[in-house]
Amino acid sequence: MLKTWSESVANLGVRAVYPLQESLYPGNLLLVPTYPGKSRSDEKPSEFYTYYPVPVGSLDLCKLYVSIRSAPELPQISGYPAKGGEPAGEKPEAPWQPTAINYSNFKCSDYKDADFRVNRVTAFPAFQFGSRVESGMGANVMAGTVGAKGSVVGKDEYLMTVSVPSVTVIRVDVSELLSALGGDGFKTKDGFSDLQSVVTRMMKLQTFVDKQGNSSKPELLLVSEVYYANAIDISVTSSAGQAAQLAVSTQALVERFEKLAGLRDQMKSMLKEAPATPGNSQGQSNSQTQQTAMKELAREIGETEAEVDKLSKALLPDAPGVTGAVKSVSSSGVTLTQVFPRPMAIGYRAIGLNPDQLLIRK
Repeated sequence: MLKTWSESVANLGVRAVYPLQESLYPGNLLLVPTYPGKSRSDEKPSEFYTYYPVPVGSLDLCKLYVSIRSAPELPQISGYPAKGGEPAGEKPEAPWQPTAINYSNFKCSDYKDADFRVNRVTAFPAFQFGSRVESGMGANVMAGTVGAKGSVVGKDEYLMTVSVPSVTVIRVDVSELLSALGGDGFKTKDGFSDLQSVVTRMMKLQTFVDKQGNSSKPELLLVSEVYYANAIDISVTSSAGQAAQLAVSTQALVERFEKLAGLRDQMKSMLKEAPATPGNSQGQSNSQTQQTAMKELAREIGETEAEVDKLSKALLPDAPGVTGAVKSVSSSGVTLTQVFPRPMAIGYRAIGLNPDQLLIRK
């Protein structure tokens, strides 16, 4: 899964982040493993992708992002006829609408001027990040080749596609990054010395050794731009031979989602009707009855959520966090969506630095 996801995102010209996370920003420094004698685009074994990038330091983001204040900002599109003839400017907030990430979100206490937006809108194309095939034992596994067509022991495959309907990017100019790196742009007083100390200790741990004994030192990356997703859609389609089986699983999942939505609506209604302070004995009795009913409803909600999770994982065993809702269903596939509580980093670009030169710098 790690290999397939990483290589697919890399085909879009960015380095992959997996699992998706909130806490990655331009100005962060990462020590990233490299593979002996291979470029980024060459085939690498799956075990290589279990070596994760390690955060080793950061520039002062508060100082660094002030430069974005004067960056150009294009006007919003409005009045575009959306589906049903509704103007885009009047649509209710939706997961695919860009989230504004402001300078104030970085808690820069010394900054007293007007707040401003640091992120910009970008488009992220859909990509096929794996095919799910059925083995002879009936277990679902991820195929090793991205978008491979074919079969395993005569069984038809399911094809999995990821689309990211809403992405924004925070980008810092390379000149600003290099200036901060060469000066006093670290977030701590001894930032550069601290960075040298951490890199020295982590160099050996982040050095990958292949089966032939060849080793490759890690590279030091200074993150220049990060892409954040508000939501992702995962689509699974099957060939005609497996459509019926997928349809049964999909229908069961749709029914659980509908049941869960109904139970949650019931809970909202009960919470609204609950008395703030019970008065007489009859009121106390009614309150106790309602509390018992709410506990039973909460138990049923928990059980249904567990069923949804189990069915989601059965359909998409290795997909990143698909627990949201069924977005659409067809005779040969299903699309599930996951809306994140906060923007999640899905990919990044960075400046490559030589860690050996960093260690000898004084």
